[in-house]
Formats: sequence, structure tokens, C-alpha cells
Amino acid sequence: MPTFLRALGSLVVAAGLFIAAVAGWLLAADTHFQEVAAAYGRHPEHALFQAEYWAAAARHYGLLVAVVGGTVGGLSLGGILLALAQLE
Repeated sequence: MPTFLRALGSLVVAAGLFIAAVAGWLLAADTHFQEVAAAYGRHPEHALFQAEYWAAAARHYGLLVAVVGGTVGGLSLGGILLALAQLE
């Protein structure tokens, strides 16, 4: 059982960091959000700019959540599994 928990913990850590890395890469390349945010800043009262901003913001902030969640979740859950492997 400790071998299985150690392998599973390592897999969870690797998967979490991989997800965070891919989401971070996509977040860094998200130039569409910057363009839409600049247009929304110039015309904040216009409904079309607001709708386009909220659509781009959902993707942008979703990627940000994936970076943080992948890092924290992968390290936390993987660490818990690795710690459980040490207890047995």
C-alpha cells in the first residue's frame, strides 16, 4: 500500500504542476483579453464592449484559477498522499 500511495502522490503532484504550467502558458499568451480590456476601458458604458469584456474575462480569470488551483491542489493533495505513504 505505501508504494501505491507514493506512486499516486507523485502522479498527483506531477499532474497538478503540469496543469498549472499549461494554464500559465495559455494565460501568458492571452493577448485577446488585453485588447478587449483596453477597448472596454475606453467605452465602459457601451453594451457590446461590456459583453465582449465579460466573455474574455471569464476565460482569462478561469486560466488564472487553473494556475493557482493546479499548483496548490497538486502540491497539497500529492503531499497528503506522500505523507500517508510515510505513515504506513
